[in-house]
Amino acid sequence: MAERARTSRDEGPEHVFFSPHPDDVALGAYASLLGVPRGVVPTLVTVFSQSCWEFVLPVDPSRAMAVTSLRMGEDRRFARAHGADLVHLGFRDTSLRAPPGAPAEPEEARAALAARVRLALEEVLVSVSPDAVCYVPLGISSHVDHLMVRDAVRALRGGRSVVYYEDLPYSAHHPEDEIVDYAWALGLSPRWLDMTALWSAKVRGLSFYASQLEPHTLPAVEAHARRLGAGRGLCERVWTVAP
Repeated sequence: MAERARTSRDEGPEHVFFSPHPDDVALGAYASLLGVPRGVVPTLVTVFSQSCWEFVLPVDPSRAMAVTSLRMGEDRRFARAHGADLVHLGFRDTSLRAPPGAPAEPEEARAALAARVRLALEEVLVSVSPDAVCYVPLGISSHVDHLMVRDAVRALRGGRSVVYYEDLPYSAHHPEDEIVDYAWALGLSPRWLDMTALWSAKVRGLSFYASQLEPHTLPAVEAHARRLGAGRGLCERVWTVAP
């Protein structure tokens, strides 16, 4: 079920941020979110908003309602603080479908879920203009939830006005040439977004998702930003279809 924080009639191309889970946009696409033109209200679409995963182990499915409520509340506060519309699609994430120690998710079940996710995202895209800018995860982590979102939007939009943001903190643990080769295999070209003056704002933005921040998360994200900045500051990077 979709849940909207508010609606907008602002003019200009829409900017729609597809987040597999609460926190993915804050982690990987924060510069893009802050860069939405003034007067345009961004939309944040969180696809897998049911979860039992937080940084308390072992994973206990009986906590699902409490953890889901906690994370959806964090998402709402983040969206409100950044002036964004919010849509929760309500799909169950991998911590509920195949938690650590449980059998792997059957391929048939995964394929059926991917089809349902695509239908839900198609409904979202029907309500936005053809020139809307859509942000999706690059998928460098190979996280199945990230890939479902990326592949669905990519197929539905035909690559038109799609921006791929790097999956964090996963990207921080991949060599640079591996990320570049992965993106080039998708036919994408990079663009660097300077975050040096905005870094404190990003840290505050991530603080909305306290239940998801491990002690090493922020250091890893910052290390990746410094690697992208190549000694000249801190950056995020996005990828678009090569001209």
